[in-house]
Amino acid sequence: MEMRLLAATPDAELLIAVAMLTTCSDEGPSDIYITLRGDEKRVHKLLRRLILKHGSVLEHNRLVFLAEAEEGEVLSLLLANRFFEVSRLGERRWLLSCNLRTVLEVLSSEGRERLPEGAREALITALRQVAPRLHQRVMSRGG
Repeated sequence: MEMRLLAATPDAELLIAVAMLTTCSDEGPSDIYITLRGDEKRVHKLLRRLILKHGSVLEHNRLVFLAEAEEGEVLSLLLANRFFEVSRLGERRWLLSCNLRTVLEVLSSEGRERLPEGAREALITALRQVAPRLHQRVMSRGG
């Protein structure tokens, strides 16, 4: 399976930090976003505190991939995590999408053993591009 990241939610890590603070703050999400937008140190500090198993804050984003794969490989991906969304574009061409929660769950669970060859590497590369701080945390844990 070959996967290439086509698009991703901009500022995914900033949005995750906003989601974290929204759960425990009286301020609204847009006010928190404005406050955090220029404060990279604070965003980084928040992401270091993030408990990766608290998945709901990791859902506020989208990654979209173009994949070349056989049907069986796509089925393996869906079995690795039910939150991948798949659309057939044509013979061996697929549009795949998921959020960072799905990526992190697949990379850190037994589901990664079901991933088709090439998918794990593509997800790691996308994680590095979209959320470098989260990538660093996951890879430092041997994810």
